[in-house]
Amino acid sequence: MESAWYEYLFSLITLHVVVATAAGVHVLLYKRNSRAALGWLGLVIVFPLAGPLLYALFGINRVRRKALRIAGDGPPGAAEPALRVFPPRGTAFGRPGLAVTGKAPSPGNRVRTFHDGEQAYPAMLGEIGRARREVLLSTYIFDNDDTGLRFIGALQAARDRGCSIAVLVDDVGIRYSFPTIIRELKRARLPYRRFMPLRLIPPSLSINLRTHRKLLIVDRSVAFTGGMNIGDRQLIEGPSPHRASDLHFSFQGPLVKSLAELFADDWKFARGDELQDWPLPAPVGDVPCRLIRDGPDDSLDSLMLVIMGVVGAARERVWIMSPYFLPDRQMLGCLQAAALAGVDVRVVIPEKNNWPLVQWALQHNMDEMLSAGIHILMRPPPFAHSKCILVDQDYALVGTGNMDQRSLRLNFELGVEVFDADFNLALADHFAEVAQHCIPYTTERLAARSTLARIRDGASALFSPYL
Repeated sequence: MESAWYEYLFSLITLHVVVATAAGVHVLLYKRNSRAALGWLGLVIVFPLAGPLLYALFGINRVRRKALRIAGDGPPGAAEPALRVFPPRGTAFGRPGLAVTGKAPSPGNRVRTFHDGEQAYPAMLGEIGRARREVLLSTYIFDNDDTGLRFIGALQAARDRGCSIAVLVDDVGIRYSFPTIIRELKRARLPYRRFMPLRLIPPSLSINLRTHRKLLIVDRSVAFTGGMNIGDRQLIEGPSPHRASDLHFSFQGPLVKSLAELFADDWKFARGDELQDWPLPAPVGDVPCRLIRDGPDDSLDSLMLVIMGVVGAARERVWIMSPYFLPDRQMLGCLQAAALAGVDVRVVIPEKNNWPLVQWALQHNMDEMLSAGIHILMRPPPFAHSKCILVDQDYALVGTGNMDQRSLRLNFELGVEVFDADFNLALADHFAEVAQHCIPYTTERLAARSTLARIRDGASALFSPYL
């Protein structure tokens, strides 16, 4: 009996050594961030079997290989098409995006800003109601509530008028409400796909790699994107206990084609049918815009590099709104350098985050931000979910991405660069108005934390790449 027990123990130890070694080799081969690599190595070594299992679930990027199926470039290992490089043009703020995407800004666009669901939803539903040929919708959260059902009804009516419909939902985001919106999509017989669905057989457990993109494109003539999900939670006067204040934007003009191509790639990746190609929309305004794709595929780090590039080019101000502000060391250093050079760097965050771990982790690194002259402003409830970056007088970056490592490294996101002084000024006025009601985070407040709170904040910061 004792001999059998020793054999069992020896088998477990052997299994752990084999699995931990395999996981450790994978970490060394594929993890570019040395701190993250060291953390994963410690986890797989210290925690028998559980450590490698956690790494398999949360640490492995399974999307890079799948991205080849999106672009149709053939099997893994196939040669990638050469990046088209254009000669530099425009201001310094245009060059980072040009280097990252290989594309110049598209001129001839019109941009509108919507504050909260009270403004955005009527405009979005109105466009769906006027659709004659096609409606494309992609979202992270699609709640099964009154707002969600209004969108279902509008999409169903458009389908009944003969419009082609495509609805792409994230398989984690839809689970914020129960029962999920899938039941209503099926009941309305609307064509939909779930992005990277979670399942046990065949196994697909990429919980970390989600699409956070929000897109509504109607008749390839108008597109909406920004921070807003679909649900009562985006109505600041609504019934939801999780109300959020947010910004959303509509675009008309040539940029719509770029956004539609992005949706088509995501739709194809989710095993949707090939979408019909449409001609380039005619210019309807005078605003140059450029799409920045970002995700854990061939566009990894695109948004982060663009943000760092434009912050490095700033001479007057860098104003940021982000609900989740946890910059990595590179981004933090870039913001510190800008502030030390005399640039007015301000960041608006929620006074109370809906994920306490995020707030605690931020506080761990807050002292070096404040010491460098970065101003942190806490916005009172409702939850501040707006996402935008203003640099100097004529550059803005809006879209779906947050200023944290999860958003910039794990999620599929999109950003839209807007090169327009009037748009910048309108958002700056909104920022200034919001700032009047914010509470500055001070070094005194930081120093007043108890020892236990500082330990809690330090422990939370260990998980910042995944918050």
